Amino acid sequence: MSVLSIGTFDGLHLGHQKLLARMREIARLEELQSIVVTYKDHPAFVLSQKALPKLLCPWEIKQQELMKLGIDRVEVLEFDAELAATSAEDFLEKILIPRWQPKVIVVGYDSHFGKNRRGNRSFLEDRAEQFGYRVEYISPQLYGGNPVSSTIIRELLCQGDIKTANDLLGRYYRLSGKVGKGIARGREFGFPTANLILSNPHQLLPREGIYLSRAILGESRFFGLTNIGKSPTVKHTGIVEIETFLMDFSGDIYGDSLQVELISYLREEKMFANTDALVQAMRMDLIHARRLISGGLS
Repeated sequence: MSVLSIGTFDGLHLGHQKLLARMREIARLEELQSIVVTYKDHPAFVLSQKALPKLLCPWEIKQQELMKLGIDRVEVLEFDAELAATSAEDFLEKILIPRWQPKVIVVGYDSHFGKNRRGNRSFLEDRAEQFGYRVEYISPQLYGGNPVSSTIIRELLCQGDIKTANDLLGRYYRLSGKVGKGIARGREFGFPTANLILSNPHQLLPREGIYLSRAILGESRFFGLTNIGKSPTVKHTGIVEIETFLMDFSGDIYGDSLQVELISYLREEKMFANTDALVQAMRMDLIHARRLISGGLS
């Protein structure tokens, strides 16, 4: 028997965390297994022909965070055309009930499943007695009088308000991928950078600019300066890239897995008159970053 919730959980923000905390509590009190049923990618990529939402949590980050939050099992469904066409009735009767035998199904204010999103709170409550489960509703976590949502966090990130976005996420916003080849000009200036190639190209890139960041390499952590932008002083491709200078680090990490947490927005990216001016600005960025770190970041 289980306590179960189903959803995209993109972001795993404070609202999601409130729901998951209640799941853990129920699991402990009633000796149940806590199970989150989710999707590897956002359902909108199958359902919509319009502009698609950018992901806050690619699969590997979502999996990591769910485990950190103490969920016993994470079950992943491939959201394809067949699943999109599955009615809420069939989803409940042929998938949720036989596979995971829920004693409790926990829902939030925007929980839904099945074709046309019919599998909502009232749908589940209407069938609770028939299938022998109960429904627990978790009220939304509010921010500025509105529910905390992935949409609000996306807007904040695009505005460069990384602090508020991080507050609503309950952690630093994290980009994930592998270190790829760049043009290696940074090494010439004394600022060698790791060029992050996102594992999921649908992940949201926040506002272009320079960020104080923290790089995660295996079990090691290094503060860094991350430039999200086109580097117009030294490049002319017009392609937005993610380049991180790791403080107090040296070594070849090409091809390694890398995650970059964005801590603070320092400034906009600029076109400098020459590389000397660029290097001077980078030195000032480094001084600013070290002051922030010495002020209590960990």
